[in-house]
Amino acid sequence: MIYHGSCIPGLHTIKANSKSHSTGKLVAYFSEDRCYALVRCRSMSENYVTMGVGADGRQHYLERFPNQLETLYQGRQGYIYSLDAADGMTRGKGHSWESDRDVPVSQCESIADVYREILREESLGNVVIHRYSEIDPAKQKDYANYIRDHLTDEGADMEKFYRLHFSSLWD
Repeated sequence: MIYHGSCIPGLHTIKANSKSHSTGKLVAYFSEDRCYALVRCRSMSENYVTMGVGADGRQHYLERFPNQLETLYQGRQGYIYSLDAADGMTRGKGHSWESDRDVPVSQCESIADVYREILREESLGNVVIHRYSEIDPAKQKDYANYIRDHLTDEGADMEKFYRLHFSSLWD
């Protein structure tokens, strides 16, 4: 089973409209990890995902600002679209798959509160959450200052997002 997370309801097809990290071509992205699909259930104006596969093979989520998970996901509805197989797709990095064609959806799961569902996945051991308060303060500061120094690199929406969530953390 592979998954695609979104905040958009009622999709029947996952469009190949995201830029591939490896080829630069337009692709549709999927993940073997339902947990990763959950963190993709957010607005594109908040295109901020701090999750990846750790050495233990599990997904690890790093909070880069206080209460990041709550801020981005609490009370938000999401949709996990799934397929039974990755036929015709190319394996990407980690547990990801990509298709250069639009892909019809097999089924859709509606998630009433994405935050609660991520916490449930944590309790099942499917994701490791590294909360902001657990991260070395020096690393927290370095990351925040990196954001400050590259504030405009990703466009106006992300600049607004970074100012809102990181400006109080800057030197």
